Amino acid sequence: MILVMRHAEKPADPNDANLAPAGQTRAAALADYIPRAFGAPDFIFAAAASIRSDRPLQTVQPLAQRINVTVDASIADIDYQKLADRLLTHGRYANKRILMCWRHGHIPALMQALGAPSGTFPDRWDLAVFDLILKMEFGDQVTVTKVKEPF
Repeated sequence: MILVMRHAEKPADPNDANLAPAGQTRAAALADYIPRAFGAPDFIFAAAASIRSDRPLQTVQPLAQRINVTVDASIADIDYQKLADRLLTHGRYANKRILMCWRHGHIPALMQALGAPSGTFPDRWDLAVFDLILKMEFGDQVTVTKVKEPF
């Protein structure tokens, strides 16, 4: 299972690379919600920090600390294909719970790279959406379930 989500809320100041207070609250809530709703992730990936944003890592850090999993934040958001190839071909990720926190602009392409069928995820991620998790399951075919966070 792979969970794909956008980072939590960002501040109004475009020069602030951190989470807004609402984003910090969401990140803390996700640390409780994700293990309860989906089981604790075995692997957590966050898009690498950029000059304008370290929000993907900040979003998953409370969860990672709670469940004692190291976050891999080494892959740039534009290198989603590299990460998708790794997850789909390396045996260490087979049948594991994986959480990916990415920037909204690259999530549709990331979902395609992971094999999600067209129409099962937003083609464009709405700028105001911070509470959607895309749950991918791999069996005879790839299925995607849209899960709205309850907070």
